[in-house]
Amino acid sequence: MTESTLPNTEIGRFRLEERVGHGGMGIVYRGFDPVLNRPAAIKLLAPHLGSDDDAFARFHREAALVASLKHTNIATVYEFGEFENRPYIAMEWIAGRTL
Repeated sequence: MTESTLPNTEIGRFRLEERVGHGGMGIVYRGFDPVLNRPAAIKLLAPHLGSDDDAFARFHREAALVASLKHTNIATVYEFGEFENRPYIAMEWIAGRTL
């Protein structure tokens, strides 16, 4: 998989639509959940960290920590999974500008 082929890629039950941001650990896409007919944010571990076991563990801890929180100002985690040996977090899409 290359980053240029990601739009319209299916990750789990989610379809990626467009890249909307990136950070030190991952790339964030606006996606769509066709099962529940709703938008979603999909955070995929950065390609250069795909074989880094420590990065995978940190990414998983991030997903578990955020999933354990419930607050109106924190996006709800929908799913944690793996796509082509890279973990992803699917979460609530919140429209607006990036932080």
